[in-house]
Amino acid sequence: MLACDYTNVLIAFVMIMPFVYEFSHRFRLYLKFFLYYSMVMLCSVLCIPFIIWRPGDVRNTLIATLPLRMLNPLLGLHWEVRGQDHIVIDRPAIVVANHQSSVDFLGMVYLWPMFHKITAIAKKELFYAMPFGMTAWLCGTRFIDRRNPDKAKASMNAALDYVKEKSVKLWVFPEGTRSMADEMLPFKKGAFHLAIEGQLPILPLVYSSYRGFLNHPCKIFNPGHIIVTCLPPISTKGMKKEDMPRLMEDVRAQMMEVYTKTSSQVHHPWPLAEEVRKHS
Repeated sequence: MLACDYTNVLIAFVMIMPFVYEFSHRFRLYLKFFLYYSMVMLCSVLCIPFIIWRPGDVRNTLIATLPLRMLNPLLGLHWEVRGQDHIVIDRPAIVVANHQSSVDFLGMVYLWPMFHKITAIAKKELFYAMPFGMTAWLCGTRFIDRRNPDKAKASMNAALDYVKEKSVKLWVFPEGTRSMADEMLPFKKGAFHLAIEGQLPILPLVYSSYRGFLNHPCKIFNPGHIIVTCLPPISTKGMKKEDMPRLMEDVRAQMMEVYTKTSSQVHHPWPLAEEVRKHS
């Protein structure tokens, strides 16, 4: 009798779920992020036996992220990539991208096969988010201790040597933290220092704004359309340390121009109401 009661409750819950999902934006956001983070952790555990044999190899990324690509349609995210022809395989470069949300990672997952060999810079704290941190390390992610400038510099230099030796690309978020404001945050010097030091091209990558489908304060995560634009690589040959401020300003200006343009071109299935946008 008790088992029957539990079955009836489960059936009722399953029947109600689609209606709650449809009409409760708060429930929708929590469910999507629960599925997102749970899937990342599950995949991190399951893929370890397949990639542990070549630790630190960036090719492991293609294996580790393969099941995560299913998350994009499941969460209602449609990624449109422009300028893919600017991605040259087996040419080392510093990729700089704007940083809005943890959702950026799903864009990385979608884009990584196009780069073939790419690694990323991440804050050291993420390494301790097990099992994700272990899997990220096995995939060649370079962890930086931002609280210790000397260690951070040494890690960045080691990352540069690795990028040049293995002909891979290094993904950096130059803003240093997430922001969904109208303007990108001021860029930090790290990525540009590496590019000039290694005489490597900078490959700007621009995500269009998430503000049409994602609003953390208002607890909204609707299906969304994101345009990701790969800009032409910017050469740093012949540049010196004194050229860094101008380089940073030029790259940010180019990215802001594309960010503004593409953010006006996205078409979201469930656009946010105007009153909600005011709180973004």
